[in-house]
Amino acid sequence: MRIIYLDQPTYLPDNFVREMEKLGEFEVYYDRPDVTTAVLRLSKADIAIVEWTRLRELAFGKLQRLKHIALVMTGYDLVDIEAAGAAGISVSNCPTYSAQAVAEHVFALLLAVNRRIIRADRLVRQGESHVYGPFLAGELAGRTLGLIGTGRIGQAVARIARGFRMQVIGANRSGRTVPGVEPADIHEVMRRSDVISLHVPFHARTKGMITSELLSSMKRTALFINTSRGGLVDEEALFTLLRDGKIAGAGLDDLAQVAGNPLYKLDNVVFTPGTAWYTDTAREANMKELLDNIRGYISGNPRNIVNEEFLASKRPESE
Repeated sequence: MRIIYLDQPTYLPDNFVREMEKLGEFEVYYDRPDVTTAVLRLSKADIAIVEWTRLRELAFGKLQRLKHIALVMTGYDLVDIEAAGAAGISVSNCPTYSAQAVAEHVFALLLAVNRRIIRADRLVRQGESHVYGPFLAGELAGRTLGLIGTGRIGQAVARIARGFRMQVIGANRSGRTVPGVEPADIHEVMRRSDVISLHVPFHARTKGMITSELLSSMKRTALFINTSRGGLVDEEALFTLLRDGKIAGAGLDDLAQVAGNPLYKLDNVVFTPGTAWYTDTAREANMKELLDNIRGYISGNPRNIVNEEFLASKRPESE
């Protein structure tokens, strides 16, 4: 059994490496390979751990040795899961490790935007003190938080919101009821909420789901928080509405357009560089979940498989 870590680990503790070496030959690559290099590495592996490399245009059928891709993160948009499944390659993700970390980050962004923390910090460093005029804010107590997506992270956000004495409403694709969250459709959530928090996986069906129409239905006083992927949102429309004061502010942990994004020009937006998940607790949980996924696959009890519906019949061992 040959297992590779395809690309530049963010975190790779010694105990994880030791456990992987018990499962088979384990090799780690500390770069971000181009497609040609990635294919060469994948062709010589049975299992590949993937963190950064986009695997959406690969001819998976030619990777005769590769049987499983273990994604480090929750999102699985790096991989064409249907094509991988058709080639008999299962794909797992890590869906639980960061729920609390991301939920707390939602409120870090929310409070930073609502209380204009970045601007206030800048003024103090310039020698200002007790400047009130630009910093009038609304209190969160009694306001409505709207969740788009009420899975693990959305539910963790709801628990924190109730600590602030906020009302919580939420929309999800399945229509299931979530304790403590008033159900509503996405249009009602966008229209009624004082704060919108987005928690939806990014893939072909959800790309651009937060449309110009939905954004335009928000209250002028509302705040938009996105700790999911930037590609879920019409960023051009978001920029226009924020610039024109038709949405009060935004906190964004990811952007679809990184270079030269016009949102950077706005002082009613706070950005973080994809760090919503990144806490000491979450990264340890991430390694455990990743290890459990790989152990489960090897033992014949796969877990967190995201492309089960697309998997072809198991390849014969002779292949």
